Amino acid sequence: MLMVDDQSTAGGLNMPLGGLTSLDIGVICLYLAAMLVMGVTIARQQRSTNDFFVGGRSMPSWAVGISLCATVMSTLLYLGQPGEMFRTGLSFLTRQSPIPLVLIVVCFVWIPFFMRLKLTSAYEYLEYRFNYTTRMMAAIFCLLLIFGWISVVVLTASIALVEIIRIDLALPFIEGVDGSVYTVILSVGLFSILYTTLGGIRAVIWTDVIQFVVLLIGALFTMAVVAWMTQSNIGDWIDASERYKHEEVQWFDWDVRNRTTVFAISGSLFMWMVCTHGANQMALQRYFTVRDVKAARWSYVVSALAAAVLGVILAGVGISLMFFIQEFDLPAKAGIASEIASVRNVSQDAVFPQFISYYLPSGLRGLVVAALFAAAMSTIDSGANSASTILTVDFYRRWRPGTEDEKRELRRARKFTAAMGVFIVFYTIGLYELSKGSDIISLAQKGFNCFLGPLGALFVLGMFVKRATPASVIPAVLIGEAVGIGTSYSREIFDVSFSTHLVILTAWLATFLSALAIGLVYEKTTGIRLTEDQEALMWVNVVRSEDAH
Repeated sequence: MLMVDDQSTAGGLNMPLGGLTSLDIGVICLYLAAMLVMGVTIARQQRSTNDFFVGGRSMPSWAVGISLCATVMSTLLYLGQPGEMFRTGLSFLTRQSPIPLVLIVVCFVWIPFFMRLKLTSAYEYLEYRFNYTTRMMAAIFCLLLIFGWISVVVLTASIALVEIIRIDLALPFIEGVDGSVYTVILSVGLFSILYTTLGGIRAVIWTDVIQFVVLLIGALFTMAVVAWMTQSNIGDWIDASERYKHEEVQWFDWDVRNRTTVFAISGSLFMWMVCTHGANQMALQRYFTVRDVKAARWSYVVSALAAAVLGVILAGVGISLMFFIQEFDLPAKAGIASEIASVRNVSQDAVFPQFISYYLPSGLRGLVVAALFAAAMSTIDSGANSASTILTVDFYRRWRPGTEDEKRELRRARKFTAAMGVFIVFYTIGLYELSKGSDIISLAQKGFNCFLGPLGALFVLGMFVKRATPASVIPAVLIGEAVGIGTSYSREIFDVSFSTHLVILTAWLATFLSALAIGLVYEKTTGIRLTEDQEALMWVNVVRSEDAH
């Protein structure tokens, strides 16, 4: 059991003042300037949209792999992993069990298939296999997923950053409005948009590499500071974790309302990763930037290893902070002590941000805050570039066929990227305004994964099911989306609890099974089957061919 002294429980906290110093601000500004310089430098090397969207298909696989990891390693995950250690302890490692299965699916099913097709947008395949309506529907769903995911991540990350840097800014043009969150959102968004608009996917990947390194250094320095201040080591931290009251590991439960079992969490992680790497443009576009199947596989392996290394280090941050709060005060300390019997509470998530704000030395605090900015910027730059790719390839080129001067098309791609970035920033600000006095953030978090299950099922149907035709997959995807919305918002709509970890799987199954049933009826009643060209785009035929289309 964690022991807390009476003074901190009563509210008499003995802590540094915290907040940013001039040195911290200088470190952050230097980092942001470096990102912008990189975007300008890369922009000078671009000649076409092939460079802008897929990096000329010549990016190094290790850099692409780290970029993949940085894209999904949001600020929330970076700040939240240490708090999760308070709840689960070292048993969190059991939740990584699906990773080997994901590696098999991604490396030996998805990558050989998509790399043979030489795509720029993943949804081009859906027109070849089905029709343009299917492609357009999937592209719209992906855009909605991107906008929803990025806005929630950036908003919640911005709120957390405001608490860490402890700024209080009033907007001169809007009386009575606290501009702190606005300032962070606009700062993160502005710099992300600038270097992404200039440098395209190359800028996204190389800045992601730098951002990942900054995240890694920030976490390592955090543990070093804890060790120095407490004169402790990893053995002491593990002992502190073992004494702390964690959740009991429950492997399985038939109750679909229970979202804490290893099976539910591992299954959710498996479905999320498989569908993301097999249907989400943000992930697939990374693979399109390397030269061949072998390089793409290495990209995923590097991504998985990078995520594992950073995950273990963040776990180390979590257990080090368990030891730290036994000897030092934090505002969250009293909350953890008073609610320790509940195991799971919000005070646990506040420990890492508060430690950054109050105890990290000047300069180092700026580096860690820069790391948090980095994670948020990585989210925006990836989303803006992928959204621009979808708009250009799936809509503009399709609606305006014909050749166009490469320089003019490159300028248009940059305009689309800037427009998408600006839209994301103002969408996030709008979500912030709606969130005041409401639970709109948690509602929005539930929403964006509704699209992932049906998208994942749609690609599987195209690859492996001969009966899958436009007449069956379009209504099936709509059914799957309806199921996804119903399960995500089951409490709000039906007043029934449903595990959020099962939403993607349920929507995927609803889409897949509906398409099978509708396809069977359609084939029996009409006798229409696949054309030779469509059958050539089945998975087995594509991976055996040298050029699929």
